[in-house]
Amino acid sequence: MDGKADWHERAPMWFHDVCAQYQLTPRALRYYEFLGIVSPSRIGRDRLYHARELVRLELLLRARRFRLPLETARQLIELYDSEGPLKQELRWKQALRTQRARIADEIAHLNEIQDEMTAILET
Repeated sequence: MDGKADWHERAPMWFHDVCAQYQLTPRALRYYEFLGIVSPSRIGRDRLYHARELVRLELLLRARRFRLPLETARQLIELYDSEGPLKQELRWKQALRTQRARIADEIAHLNEIQDEMTAILET
C-alpha cells in the first residue's frame, strides 16, 4: 500500500475474487494464510478478506516482486502490529536498501557474463 489514508474503507473481497484481483493461485493464497500473513474471516467454508488483510497481501506481493525472502516479508508485515508503522517503515527501507545492493551486484555480474558471451560470439 502507498500509505493512503482510506485503506480501511475498502470493500471486503471473497477468496476467489482476491485470487483474480491479485493474480494468485488458490494454493498460494492458502499458503499465505497458513503462514499467518493473512487471516481472512470465515463464513462457513468461504473466506472473506477485509481491508487489513488486503493491505497485508499487497505488502507481501510488493516484497515478493522486490525478491525479498518470504520470511523477511512476513516479519516486515508483522512489525505494524508489534512495533507500529514508523518502525515498520524504517525496517522496510533498510530491507530495500540491502536488496537493492544485492540486485546491483547481480546486475554487474550479469553484465560481465553478457560481455564475455558477446566477446566469444564476435570471434
